[in-house]
Amino acid sequence: MNNLKPNPFEIPEILLLIAELLDQEDILNCICASKAFHRAFISLIWRKITVGQERDPDSKAVQKHKEYIEQITFESYKFNDSFPEKYESLQRLQSIAYTWWCSWPTPIHLINQIKAHSSIITILHLTKHIEYPPVFWKALLECPSLNHLVVHNKDIDVAVDPFLQVCRRLWHLELRYVAIRQLPISFLSGENSEYIFPNIHTLYIEYVRIVDPPHPYSNWYCLGMFVRNCPALCSLRFGGENQDREDFYKIALLQHPWTLNKLSDLCTHITIEDEDIAALLRRMTELKRLHLSTCKFGQFSLQELLADRQEVVDNGQLVRKTRLRRLCETVETLMFGTNNGIGGQTILSNCPRLKTLDGFIITVSEIVDGAEWVCTGLTRLIIYLKADIDQETEEGMAKARIAFRQLDKLTQLEYLMLTGWGPKNLRRRTLDMRLRAGLNELANLKRLDTLRVESDSHQQMQLEDAKWMVSNWPSIRSVSGVLNDEKDAAALLKEFFESHNISNK
Repeated sequence: MNNLKPNPFEIPEILLLIAELLDQEDILNCICASKAFHRAFISLIWRKITVGQERDPDSKAVQKHKEYIEQITFESYKFNDSFPEKYESLQRLQSIAYTWWCSWPTPIHLINQIKAHSSIITILHLTKHIEYPPVFWKALLECPSLNHLVVHNKDIDVAVDPFLQVCRRLWHLELRYVAIRQLPISFLSGENSEYIFPNIHTLYIEYVRIVDPPHPYSNWYCLGMFVRNCPALCSLRFGGENQDREDFYKIALLQHPWTLNKLSDLCTHITIEDEDIAALLRRMTELKRLHLSTCKFGQFSLQELLADRQEVVDNGQLVRKTRLRRLCETVETLMFGTNNGIGGQTILSNCPRLKTLDGFIITVSEIVDGAEWVCTGLTRLIIYLKADIDQETEEGMAKARIAFRQLDKLTQLEYLMLTGWGPKNLRRRTLDMRLRAGLNELANLKRLDTLRVESDSHQQMQLEDAKWMVSNWPSIRSVSGVLNDEKDAAALLKEFFESHNISNK
């Protein structure tokens, strides 16, 4: 008996690792397959539940599984005078979300729900069509564990000061389509510690409006001061109307003295010039994610990405000091909405932690003449890999194979687009995706899920090329833009995708 080895499919720790790769439907199917799967996965099904008018678990089911329930989302739910009794006794409940058209007889019923769970709530999601009287924000001040707040499509009117006091306790704050009124004038002075938010490390601001900001300040200036008052900020995402946007990033991101020493994740949909991006990078100690969908990553930004020195304030003086690690050695995501004509090859050969690269132009010649790519953990690559060679000549085909071999080293790649984003009528020419041109050099892309080469009318993939893809890329689900008029190749891929309940364009 001592020599019997346990079945790995009965060890909960192993089953939970498997569950991380499954969607909800797959997990439900597994629960019906065996008792071991049921024991391991049932908590995953009940950890997050959504309650609506047409889907509301019965009381017996809730009582049976209440030990697993940590998060409830009420979606367009019409509450009676009290919180549904069957959910009152949940001891592990941490997150409550009210979304869409939830309603109560009076706002006080919402407040009573908050108070009833004040000792355990850590996450609260508030959406439109909910009235928040001043006492609501005071009730949130009585929730000692609340650290994550989402407010969507609401006005914060006569209770601005209690709302700001709630913000002082938060780690994560999302404000989307929110109007804030009566902002205290002392908030803009930058000297009142009452309006410093020392714990916020994640901040999302999307279409937030300061109603009637104090003269002469603009809406964006006020929002910039909000950011500036978050010294522990690590992740910032903001967007909205472009009017007066310069006020925002100048006061928030180009501030003197620099206070956002932990900022490493920035996402915005407003335009920032190359010089200003570079000025920001010059001050950052670490960079993990940069998503600037309407900006160009130019020569100045590239220089700071590679720089081994950063800008700091020492005894009131602005000085440059040696970095512990260059930003190119810490960055994991670089995303830009426009195709940048410089830097792609340099980034791929200098950013070992990179997982996502989007929005650059790279030529085959740059790859041939450049250094080896070091970003072997890349999972998503969207570039315009421009074939600036004659792929019909022996020399051109040899250079194309070098480019193919560089791509083949990206063994974690799941999404590959080689013609970049842009107008569909803009003709481009990338690598010829045929075996005769070097397609077979990509045999190691076993995780590749999507291949896209739209806008390249020169592609002439044949049946043998389609067969090779099906045989060598077991995870492939979509090939887009390469079929043209080759009916046999198209039919093969169509049959393959349909047999796997997936689609092909």
